[in-house]
Amino acid sequence: MTDIPKNAPENVQGGDTSNQPPDRAWLYERTIEAIAKDPDLVRLKLRPLTRFNTDVTGRSEFIKIYFGISCDCSTAAVLSVEAAADKTRDEFRQALPALLGKLKLQAVSFRRMDCDSHLQMRIQNLPGAR
Repeated sequence: MTDIPKNAPENVQGGDTSNQPPDRAWLYERTIEAIAKDPDLVRLKLRPLTRFNTDVTGRSEFIKIYFGISCDCSTAAVLSVEAAADKTRDEFRQALPALLGKLKLQAVSFRRMDCDSHLQMRIQNLPGAR
């Protein structure tokens, strides 16, 4: 769980935003902070993909954030976690350990695949390869 300093903007009197819904930037910030505190996730070398956004309308029921992961064989994957758009920042903080667990599962699954499997993934995703 992320500790927020007492002088952080959301804890300044009149500036409490814990009941506000999170936005993508806030989700990335909190998730990146939490990843940095987890040695297992740090070792996975996840890269935040802050410019990657599949919701161009801004009307989704979920806010998704994306992380990239790659292998020495040059295969890369995009991992994502999502938060319900109607949840508060406080609710997101409470769910963060579970979201990190899902992110870790995705990343570990990718890392455990051998390079032949990665190659097969790349071939299957080429246009006209089916």
